[in-house]
Amino acid sequence: MKLLLVGYLHSEGGVKNHTLWLARGLAARGHTVTVATPGPIGTEPYDLPQEDSVRIVNVETIGQVVRGYPTGTPEAFDCAVVVGTGWKSMLGPLLNRRIKKRVFFEVMSGARNGKIDPRMLVHYGYDALVGQGRPVEALFKKSFGWTGPSITIPALSDPLELVADLTLLPKTARAPGSLKACYFGRLAPHKGLGWLIERWDIVGQDIATLDIWGSGPQDAELRAMIAERGLDGRIRLCGRFPGGADYAALLHTYDLEILPTYGAEGAPLVLLEAMACGVPFVANGVGGIPDYGNMDCRITSGNLDEFLPALRSLANALYADEIDHARLQRHYLEHFSYKALCDRWEAFLLDLVGETRA
Repeated sequence: MKLLLVGYLHSEGGVKNHTLWLARGLAARGHTVTVATPGPIGTEPYDLPQEDSVRIVNVETIGQVVRGYPTGTPEAFDCAVVVGTGWKSMLGPLLNRRIKKRVFFEVMSGARNGKIDPRMLVHYGYDALVGQGRPVEALFKKSFGWTGPSITIPALSDPLELVADLTLLPKTARAPGSLKACYFGRLAPHKGLGWLIERWDIVGQDIATLDIWGSGPQDAELRAMIAERGLDGRIRLCGRFPGGADYAALLHTYDLEILPTYGAEGAPLVLLEAMACGVPFVANGVGGIPDYGNMDCRITSGNLDEFLPALRSLANALYADEIDHARLQRHYLEHFSYKALCDRWEAFLLDLVGETRA
């Protein structure tokens, strides 16, 4: 197949991870892959990765979009997969009539952002919808009235199994109240960190320390909350977290990961990465998070009132040595690993364009 992937590559994040790793995986299977990325947003630097097997094209001019980018001259592709929600990303493939099939991949929650939303363009020439979680797919279909073909395929996380040693080391017994917890992600109100800190008198009965990794607009507010409550020795804001092998090594130092988010979510990739390292998590089950359910983690029904009881349940299971870290890692490898997801994407795209696997 000759494929066009459309996704923003100038900053770190889930869209870049998924787009780049999917491009590499499909290229490794013998397909010709071009990635088109919109130009840098705001003050973000021009910082495109250098790839040997994948062509990457920066789309900056209106002419490129109008002519169905990436180069400004319409090119023939068997399929275009759009990862993202901007007007440039959605419109470009529609204006290139030499693209045979068009797929929109919903990596957000599926909810509509007001009356005018670029994702409305799915009705004007897109052939299929892919949601990164079953709830995400269902909400998108409801929000945008999509009745065409649709399927759920998770987004690709940073494939730690390719870049790090995921060998599980023996865990020592955990005494009550001694657990080391972590959070990885954006520091924003809807992620629930402020809500958690406000309830630390309950949370702190099980969690000895919480390391918060990431950045965002709530940084200063969270620091003030921690200082006001005298929790500096138990809750740390650690800043930007590393990637690859260093990220995996960091994850291995924690007993559990927490995600008390209550806003619009897709399916946070940090939970996949925790599973890859055999680290159990407790999460509020909004967006596509329920698709990550397994025996060794705890996911609420989406009601934040259930989060603290779920946290206590996971803590008690850890104290009793009932969490099987190897089983959790196998669950990731079987359902969400790089190979498993690339296989699913390739099979879906081949079926869509009417080809068979080589």
